[in-house]
Amino acid sequence: MKVNPQLPFKIAVAIPTYKRRSLLQRLVKSIPAEWSIYISDNESSLLSLDIVFGRFLKISHLPTLVPMFANWNLALSLVDDDSTHVLIPSDDDLFLPGANEIVADALIKNPDADILIMGCDFIDGENQIRRGYCPTSLEIFPPGEGFLKFQYGVDARMPSILFRRAFLERIGGFDESFKLTAADSELIQRALLLGRSVFIPKVIGLYRIWPGGLTHARQATDEWIKEIKLWNNKIHALIDQIMFVNKLNINRSHDEILAKNILSGASGLVSRGEYSMAREFLLRHPSPSNALLRTRMRLARIRLRVLGYPWL
Repeated sequence: MKVNPQLPFKIAVAIPTYKRRSLLQRLVKSIPAEWSIYISDNESSLLSLDIVFGRFLKISHLPTLVPMFANWNLALSLVDDDSTHVLIPSDDDLFLPGANEIVADALIKNPDADILIMGCDFIDGENQIRRGYCPTSLEIFPPGEGFLKFQYGVDARMPSILFRRAFLERIGGFDESFKLTAADSELIQRALLLGRSVFIPKVIGLYRIWPGGLTHARQATDEWIKEIKLWNNKIHALIDQIMFVNKLNINRSHDEILAKNILSGASGLVSRGEYSMAREFLLRHPSPSNALLRTRMRLARIRLRVLGYPWL
């Protein structure tokens, strides 16, 4: 690995993977040569695939299948003590050319940051790229204040988020009580509440989306909504603990995140023509009363559509 002795930091990339040989190889090839790579291979899914990366990395083959977020934490546990910062992409994500220069410049200018939030575009299953999230300007926040940027939902994606490794070890990694979703968003919000954050208006990566995939199917389930509530409750308990109340409406934050996920789940069902399932899902999960008006209006429109007004 190329190391510049003048730079007082070392970037690690921790990758959890499971049965995604070709996508993982693309990700590894996109990672800057200056960064070290650590891979946790769930259920040893790569052993029989004769995978060749063409560069140094550390890979751990797990003998049995572990839950998704447990594998994410295992990937983090592989990172060596010399690494000062870590990125945690999924095995189907990518980094863009110039990512190292953007990250290095950000760290040189913000050496005390605990979490750096940068931009990340979307890439679909056909490798088509569309605009995702990117901070609109450079912003620096003390602990707690950065949370206000994502109080109604986390727009940033893991390939574009850099954590100080010592800080991440102090606050804990991914909460393994989550099985389907929310562990990454909960970690980001927790970090913004507890650490110094910097938002950098530069795009460094691509986050893979799979329309019609497993995530879309799971969003319209009671289990998914249960984990969204668990995420909200955990974050709001932390807010109470650290007494962070400046400019924050906890009830609105809670209900807006919940409403967005109910809307996303119902919309997915409607788009697939599964109206009866959408109706049952919406009946089980009423509109949160404290969500933002625009979200409540969108939920009202889809409820009317499910009840028989397809032009809405």
